[in-house]
Order: sequence, then structure tokens, then C-alpha cells
Amino acid sequence: MNVRHISASLLLLATCAIASANEHAAHDKHAAHRAAMQSTRYTATTEEYTAPNVELIDQLGTSVSLQTLLEREQPIALNFIFTTCTTICPVMTATFAQMRRELGEAGSDLYLISISIDPEYDRPDKLKAYAEQFLAGEGWDFLTGDSGDIVAVLKSFDSYAGSKMNHQPVTLLKSSGSSSWTRIDGLASGKDLANEVTARLLD
Repeated sequence: MNVRHISASLLLLATCAIASANEHAAHDKHAAHRAAMQSTRYTATTEEYTAPNVELIDQLGTSVSLQTLLEREQPIALNFIFTTCTTICPVMTATFAQMRRELGEAGSDLYLISISIDPEYDRPDKLKAYAEQFLAGEGWDFLTGDSGDIVAVLKSFDSYAGSKMNHQPVTLLKSSGSSSWTRIDGLASGKDLANEVTARLLD
């Protein structure tokens, strides 16, 4: 077999391999999540966001104004999850819990918010049970609401992916009284998040 035939054969094999990988990814609803979980790197940037004036519902069934929550005179950590997710969401939720443990008394004033991106299923009872699994406790609210309002919130934080299966791990941090957010893209560890909170919110 000459060089030309070998090159053609290799090209054909590569093309078939790529096609097979693409076909597998197309049938794997969690492909985006699995890809995110393979990386331990994260990036932190400073962004300006304006949350919409929407009424959401917490895990106790209480209606709350998102803007009012975000205007609290305390540092805030916010992420997006859904309770039936089996990949990045439980990792992100466990990471929030670990972050709290890492911070200890220094982070006692940190207010945590987890917003469900599956509001049709994640009603208050589901969120309450989910929060209890992670021993969330006081100072950590899980929010849901109307689908249109949740989409508006996601878009306002540049975190709308079109489908819950495509959403990426994002953590948002804001110091008390600030209009700027630290956006952390990627699966940072609880220790990493604690360090970011200490450096950016508590100093």
C-alpha cells in the first residue's frame, strides 16, 4: 500500500471516529454536564448584572422578591441547579455545603441562593427535600417560580443554555452593597470557592 492509500485510509478512520463520537454525544443528554465534570479548572471574572424584578418561591413556599433578596446587606453566593440532575448539580450543591464548612465562622453572614432551572418539577416540596439532603439549613434558600421568570433570571446572568441538560456550572458571588458580581465558570472545589469568597467578599 503506498503513502497516498495509507493517508486516505487514516483520514477515513478519523472521519468515522468523529462521526461516531458526535452520534454518541447527540444521544447523551448529559454530554455537556459530563464534559464540565472532566475539568477541575475554573475562571473568575468580574461582571455587571441586573436581575429582573420577579417574584420567586422559596423551599418553604414563601413568595419572595429576587431583587430584594439580592439587595440584602450581606455577601451572596448564587448558583443554578435542578433536583433531578445526576451530574453537576449535586456536585455544585455539595460544593456550596463544603464552602460553608471551609469558611466556618468567617462565612456566617454569607447568604446562599440556589435557583432551580426546572421550575415545572421543582416545586417547594421538592426543593425542601433536596435542601435537607445537603443539610442546607438557615441562610441558604432554594428558589423556583414561573418558567418565564426563571428564564428571565438565567438570561440576566448570562446563564441561559436553552435546555436544563446543557446548562454549565456557574457560581456568582457578590459582596454586600456592591453592584458587581464575580462570575466563576467551572466546577471549583469548596475550598476554591471559600478562598474566592474570603478574597473578594470578606476582606
